[in-house]
Amino acid sequence: MGIAEKVTDQIITGHNLHIEAPLCSRFRTPKSGCSMCADTCPAGAISISDRGAEITGACIECGICSSVCPNGVFQVKERDDERIIGEIREAAGRNSRGEGKVLRISCERGDGKADLLVPCLGRLTEALLVEPVRTGFAGIDIIRPDCAECPNSKASLHIDKLLNRVFALYEMVNIERERLAIRRMPLQPPVKRPEKAVSRREFFSALRTKAAAVAATSLPEISAGGDAREQSFLEAISKRPGNSKRMLLIQALGEFAPVKEVCVPPGEVSLAEITVSSHCTACGVCATLCPTGALTQGWSEEQFCLSFRPSLCTNCRVCAETCMPKAISTGETARLNHLLEDKELRVFEAERKQCSLCRMDFVQSMGSRQSSEGVPPGLPPGICPLCIDRHKKQMAFIQNGFMK
Repeated sequence: MGIAEKVTDQIITGHNLHIEAPLCSRFRTPKSGCSMCADTCPAGAISISDRGAEITGACIECGICSSVCPNGVFQVKERDDERIIGEIREAAGRNSRGEGKVLRISCERGDGKADLLVPCLGRLTEALLVEPVRTGFAGIDIIRPDCAECPNSKASLHIDKLLNRVFALYEMVNIERERLAIRRMPLQPPVKRPEKAVSRREFFSALRTKAAAVAATSLPEISAGGDAREQSFLEAISKRPGNSKRMLLIQALGEFAPVKEVCVPPGEVSLAEITVSSHCTACGVCATLCPTGALTQGWSEEQFCLSFRPSLCTNCRVCAETCMPKAISTGETARLNHLLEDKELRVFEAERKQCSLCRMDFVQSMGSRQSSEGVPPGLPPGICPLCIDRHKKQMAFIQNGFMK
């Protein structure tokens, strides 16, 4: 596709979303099997490739993708979560901080007179359903029309999972489950949004501005040398944006004290607990590719350390999928209380060594102890796993050559 076609395509299919590709697990590694955004998008406007998630179709601006993605890849430009939280706080302020009042939430195909309207109930997040209780509302009524009859019906399953996650959070901070109620109603006809009158001059001025911006982003990147794609990828993963979605949830829960320890299967929440076995070789791939910065590595003069911050983990499993020695595993349950603790745990420590051949730093794998007995014949002790593997491949190649 040429530059002109790219400009035309992006102008026609313009959308109200900003995509932080470095947060996408599929951008970080092709081994990730995540496709939640594409699977849930009711318009089929999202495709996934080695560049991560992209808007390639006619986006209807429902915002479901921003809710379903645990890594915060999709950020709504105009009415984002922070703005909706501001609307909730304003509603609470108009009613003496919401005391004794129930906040009524509905989609555009439900009750148009609700206190808070969203394009689709699938747009809601955990933070948006914790914030009303935090600001003093007595309860939340979600007005839910017949989702099966709605064009956005693909989001129905996501809504059910979201509510289960919210109820688990309520249990942790001692919020009565009954404070969130689901009210059913028939699906209403779509409400036609009022259109803003735009003059001919304003239309072509906006078109020129957008076309220039799209054209600039459509030009190929020019690199001083080396592989341009590789350099842009390494630069992208080194600049890790914050997961605003997770931060808003932690802030909403911040004024509550955890009164109960709640453990749930990782598949039911965007959280996980990991363990690292002695097979770890300190290659650092897991920490480098972790989208949210939940895993970090550190070297001292004598030691290597791998640290894990559970409050940032979204259970994307990039670390486990990319670990070559399969040293990382996730637990069968995850403690929701990690969200309020913000602790950094040391999940692996090992003695630092230097390879006597390539001079690279490594740690000694306890799973396959690299003592003098474990090193293949012909090699000195103190060899890193990469050099041992390289030596084995060379010997296998030589032996196969003689056999032929």
